Amino acid sequence: MSKSFLETTTNLILMFPVRLTALRTAFSIFILSFAIYSIPPVYDLLHKPFFTWANGQDVVSASILPIPILEHGDFYLEEYKPFFTANWHSPYFVAEVNNHLVSRYPVSAAIIATPFYGIPLGTGWLRHPGYDWLTFAWSAFFPAKFASAFFTALTVVMIFFCAYELADLKTGIAIAAVFGFGTSVWSTASQALWQQTPSILFQSIGIWFLLRGRRKGAMAVAPAAFFFSAATVSRANDGFTALLFTIYVLIQHRAAIWRWMAFAILPAAFTLVYNSVYNGSPWVFGYQEGFLSGMSLPRIDGLFGLLISPSRGLFVYSPFLILAPYGLWLAYRNKDRLFYSFSAAAFSVCYIILSTFEAWDGGWGFGTRLLVDVMPYITLLLIPVVQQLSGWNQMVFGITVGYSAILQSFGLWDYGVRWHWHWDNWTHNNWDILENEPLFYLKQYLEMAGHYLGRFIR
Repeated sequence: MSKSFLETTTNLILMFPVRLTALRTAFSIFILSFAIYSIPPVYDLLHKPFFTWANGQDVVSASILPIPILEHGDFYLEEYKPFFTANWHSPYFVAEVNNHLVSRYPVSAAIIATPFYGIPLGTGWLRHPGYDWLTFAWSAFFPAKFASAFFTALTVVMIFFCAYELADLKTGIAIAAVFGFGTSVWSTASQALWQQTPSILFQSIGIWFLLRGRRKGAMAVAPAAFFFSAATVSRANDGFTALLFTIYVLIQHRAAIWRWMAFAILPAAFTLVYNSVYNGSPWVFGYQEGFLSGMSLPRIDGLFGLLISPSRGLFVYSPFLILAPYGLWLAYRNKDRLFYSFSAAAFSVCYIILSTFEAWDGGWGFGTRLLVDVMPYITLLLIPVVQQLSGWNQMVFGITVGYSAILQSFGLWDYGVRWHWHWDNWTHNNWDILENEPLFYLKQYLEMAGHYLGRFIR
């Protein structure tokens, strides 16, 4: 009898220690996740370039910024202006402010990734990587990829701990596998320094502190505010989930609310100081004009497109997530129903807000990038469902997760570049069923497989 994707992943992790503990399991999950996430850059560096190492303009400034941070102790990018203008017709990821070139995007990802640049920069590899196909500053995208893989693997571990707080060890492993490889967390957050990379890490840590409060008491939840605040600094729309869980604390742990507010101050204060120095005002965060001007109501295409669009729909790339409402319904039978209700609200509020954007599909990219920020919440809603799976239900669920993992792996190659290129005038249609993105990449991989198989036979 064939084993499901979830059973195979669980058994693979269970092989490591003979007597399993939560910490050993977490370490195994981290090693396995980090190893799989690191395959694209390792393959490119050790064999030959195959996977795209720069995934769109949104990740450029975060990938370059650690260099001036280490070399000059600042966040200025003007020395890279020739590189930007030579490779991007309109580098919208930077802006001129007070005669300096600065990032238009939050710098959280660059800050936490900076330690990964120390050895490459100190040994001279970063500026002279020794490959004829790789030159500086393109080489900066490689430590960025390893940093992304590392932090996303940590996020998967934190989701395991969150699920373990709510359920048991086996369910925690299953939820971690579903989250880490069945969603766009794999194809997006783990492969480049998107804003979503620190966003989901900080949020998952915040969720764990909230859940830990059930065992440790009201005051133990307060540090979560630091991480929800840091997530908001990383990605502005995370402010809505931070507000929701502040309300959750008011309801569930009211005694901790002032301590909660105190923990939220430091990331917010850093942002105000950074914006004052680099963006010219504490209230300017770089791309606020696009954030507001791109919104309109109602956007029916975005409301449905984020869920069922053939090329951008959440339920197309991760169909098992359609069970999340059922998980919420099941959760009303247990003591954690308030947390599950707020998780559902966090997903729903951000989903509705994102659907109002003109670029609800995320523009040039792959899969469901804009919803990555709320993947922790909708994935945790699956816990009550996973707990009662058995027999053919478990097998079907495992098959859908396996299908999702295959689709996410398609995005590792070029992150949607070829799919966008193949359209006339690059005007892509997210609703075209016959020319949808997953099918396009399936055909591409089958053609490559046929080509190499033909060479092998000859």
